[in-house]
Amino acid sequence: MNAHPLAPITDEQVDAFWRDGATCVRGLFGNEWIDHMREAVEDDLANPGPLAREYATKQGQRFLGDIGAWAVKPGLRRFVEESPAAEIAARLLKSRKVNFLYDQLFVKEPGTSAITPWHQDGPYWPVRGDQILSIWLALDDVTVESSGVEYLKGSHRWGREYRPVSFAGDAEMYKMLPGDTLPDIEAMRGQFEVMNWDMKAGDCLVHHCMTVHGAPGNASSTRRRRAYATRWTGDDVVYAPREGQAAITIHAPTIEPGQPIDCAVFPRLWPR
Repeated sequence: MNAHPLAPITDEQVDAFWRDGATCVRGLFGNEWIDHMREAVEDDLANPGPLAREYATKQGQRFLGDIGAWAVKPGLRRFVEESPAAEIAARLLKSRKVNFLYDQLFVKEPGTSAITPWHQDGPYWPVRGDQILSIWLALDDVTVESSGVEYLKGSHRWGREYRPVSFAGDAEMYKMLPGDTLPDIEAMRGQFEVMNWDMKAGDCLVHHCMTVHGAPGNASSTRRRRAYATRWTGDDVVYAPREGQAAITIHAPTIEPGQPIDCAVFPRLWPR
């Protein structure tokens, strides 16, 4: 399996990430990685990790989100440590070093109406800095109909922090955290430039941690939406936990607030 991206990441792609808050990069992972990750998904669906959550509430539907499972799942750990993801993150973040923050496996089965609510990632996470991104690897072909992710262009530079929302609809879950209430994006949709991409399995969405994004339900009756999101940090990021945040790692980090996030829980994986 390829350890380095199969195609160069261009200056134009780097500029698009920083200007728009999200971009789609294609052809960086070989088919062996896609097959490997599909096997890892099936293993996780049968035996989810300790922080796994089921977000679908309607009978017969499934929207699984498994958080931090790389710590206990060898197949996921291999992707984190050996795939091109860390190098991709370093290039797009324009960072000398990259640490792994955590992983999140998403499976939204056909006909699952549960949405991914509009949100920013950063307020959920115990870190502070600008060089923070997610790599969302598609393991199936994806369109908006099958729950492709949508982004509000440039929203990472609005200078606003929005209070996290529960994917399961629990209004009490994040009430202790600071931040503004996110406006009703769907009602205001015409006021924004919404970005989305049709994707092939192996394509990646890369987005900044403060970019507002969400996804509709999977309206396809046949197409699964399996994706593996890995979260990465660069030079300027420090540990900054807040009371009321949900756990994103199975094991507790061994660093103090304000310190760089170099530890076993948040390993430095680039340069190798």
